[in-house]
Amino acid sequence: MKIYVIIIAILLLKPLNAQDMYTLETCETDIADNVPQFFQDYFQCVKARLSVSGNYVNLYFSSLPPYESWYYDVQGATSSSNPNWIPFESFADGSYQNPNLIADLDIVISIPVNPTPRTGLPTDDDGETLIEENLVDGEVGTSDYEYPMSYIGCALNGATMYNPCAAPGDIIEAEALSFDLYSGHPGGGGYHYHTNSNGPLEVLAHKGITDSVLVDDELVPPTVGSGQIEVFGINCDGVVIMGCTELDGSTPDPQTMDAQNGHVMDMVDELGVTMLSNRYHTHICYDQITDTDTDDMNQGVGNGYPDHEFTPEISYYETPGYAGLHNNTSYDRCMGLDAPVESDDGWVLALDDDMMIPGEFALYNNYPNPFNPTTVLDYDIPENSFVNVTIYDMTGRRVKTLVNANQSAGFKSVVWDATNFVGQPVATGVYFYKIVAGDFVQMKKMAFVK
Repeated sequence: MKIYVIIIAILLLKPLNAQDMYTLETCETDIADNVPQFFQDYFQCVKARLSVSGNYVNLYFSSLPPYESWYYDVQGATSSSNPNWIPFESFADGSYQNPNLIADLDIVISIPVNPTPRTGLPTDDDGETLIEENLVDGEVGTSDYEYPMSYIGCALNGATMYNPCAAPGDIIEAEALSFDLYSGHPGGGGYHYHTNSNGPLEVLAHKGITDSVLVDDELVPPTVGSGQIEVFGINCDGVVIMGCTELDGSTPDPQTMDAQNGHVMDMVDELGVTMLSNRYHTHICYDQITDTDTDDMNQGVGNGYPDHEFTPEISYYETPGYAGLHNNTSYDRCMGLDAPVESDDGWVLALDDDMMIPGEFALYNNYPNPFNPTTVLDYDIPENSFVNVTIYDMTGRRVKTLVNANQSAGFKSVVWDATNFVGQPVATGVYFYKIVAGDFVQMKKMAFVK
């Protein structure tokens, strides 16, 4: 009888609707033994399976960040029942909370085990693929070799790696002002990093590879350059994203790097084990965001290129099996998918056709708001629809149509740069944006300030 009383008392102490905090300890990690050791050693909060042919590692993940963020509840919330929520705090002049929420998604990205360099890219005197400065400009839509503005990889912690650039306007420095303490934010359907993340480094502390982000046995937001070993994640073309170190903890040589801080070499861990052979990888190592500094890796010497901290922008490897949507072209590209490129060896995941598709029409608050000079408008369409998104002034006159086309179902974004239909800047004031998609019609208000 006493045992029953104790059990009942324990149950009563925990609210019936209480949630467990989503952490590196509580998330599900399931990595098959035949998956390359790189994934076994460094990844957490993912499922990893080798494809039938052995040509791909299929990574399944939720995009949920396993730590606290103010994006776990609505903009401006002062309290929350979500155990991962913390109140918003300003970390720099101009920092803001965008109106999107962290969503639990079902994402599959297939990583080629032995990727092939892209054809058509420049080569050096030895015939090695070379990414030159003119291809790495921080702007969306200027190269056929860019990653798409979409999910392009998986971070160590099961969150999403996104294109490094901001949406057009291309002002990644301004978009970074909406990051949380771990340099991530939601938008376009899920939480993500713009391949410049500090966030995944705490996974290495959890796995005992480095303790540099543990303070009094508590995880804290890590700082790039603070770890003995720094790995962020991997893009779906096979490019590994590193911090200020190689896998063995040594400092890279900036003069061996191309325009996006990348180079090809065997990636050897601290025990001397070759994790990935002859693999292109990039290094993100900076103490401030700038596109002019050439003091690469903070070593006092450079390779002549700007630092391009938000890299890689250019897809180095071919990605057969993917259909790219960048600029409405048919180039092979990395993309986050709802099914693997090739089914798993002995482990086929049944995926619903409507994964990664919103359940209803929605138009979200633009961000930032007020804005100058660009703002992002997010909206959801649960089915293929003809979509019209138009800006109006206070008198109801049409200022500019941003979208007027058939669109497939999904999480969508469009950017307004405060210009009218002939490209002239508009006056300071209040404007309205309206969406019409099928029978769905909604309008919201925003303010442009100079």
